[in-house]
Amino acid sequence: MATATLKNYLSSLMQNTQGTEIEIRTENLLLPYSLYLETVHYDFTEYQSSTSQLIYCFAGKCEVEINNKTFYLTAGNILLIEKDTDYIIKVSDKNAIIVKFKLKSNFSWQKQVEQLDANTPTEQRLSTLFLKKLNQDSAFLFTTTSVTWGSQNLKGIIQDYLNNVAFNGTIGLELLKIIILRNLREQNFKANEVKESTFKDEALDQYIDQHYNDISLAQAAKYFGFNRNYFSTMVKEKTGKSFVEHVDERRMKEARRLLAKPNVSLKEIIETIGYSSKSFFYKKFKHYYGMTPAEMRKRLFREAHINLK
Repeated sequence: MATATLKNYLSSLMQNTQGTEIEIRTENLLLPYSLYLETVHYDFTEYQSSTSQLIYCFAGKCEVEINNKTFYLTAGNILLIEKDTDYIIKVSDKNAIIVKFKLKSNFSWQKQVEQLDANTPTEQRLSTLFLKKLNQDSAFLFTTTSVTWGSQNLKGIIQDYLNNVAFNGTIGLELLKIIILRNLREQNFKANEVKESTFKDEALDQYIDQHYNDISLAQAAKYFGFNRNYFSTMVKEKTGKSFVEHVDERRMKEARRLLAKPNVSLKEIIETIGYSSKSFFYKKFKHYYGMTPAEMRKRLFREAHINLK
């Protein structure tokens, strides 16, 4: 089942339904997890989860709040929620498809990482930071995109679940563990935590790296603990570039990286990096690189000796 077909099928399951959560039924009742869809609702809905969960933003966006901390999910993002955690969620995007994996009662994200053989200093550092963040927030957000390896494999797990293929539960559970580790390696967050009341250039870069596809000046100012107007002026004075210029620069770099991938369409690139208008993206790209996205893609393919003819 192609991604577009899967998206349409999941969307159809939410048509003419009542309630905020729909179970995706399968013939196999012995799987290590169950899948649910969160329907569109404009007010926060509260859940009391006795099991560990993974919330995957297949499309669109949503907000999840845990212990007064808000997580903003966009397409491709993955939110891990530890067992025995209460959370509220709002899905105000009518095009959103939010898939929830509910693991069995004996599964714990913390346990999965604690049982790892972390042999290198980097592995030990990443494991420690992950566990610290998980214990602090009872959740962990991976700001992956819809075209990353983890997202593509999550879609594969969902397809296998729907088709009830052989060994889909065993393979799916192992893939979930691998996805988390691979995302942890790729995100490779820094040891120095950002203090919300302190601003540093590298902290701004890190924040934009994690949120560039769904970001606003107001959210960034709140994160760093500043008034919106003051924050905007301060960024310009300290870095020589406006907040918008920082975001556009990060988006342009990501667009160039994705253009080098033959299997990623221009439409997917535009959605992934956070632009809603194709013409606006083309204008920004031409201004930044001096050529159109199509021209850049041809150049990158030529440099990589990729011939699609």
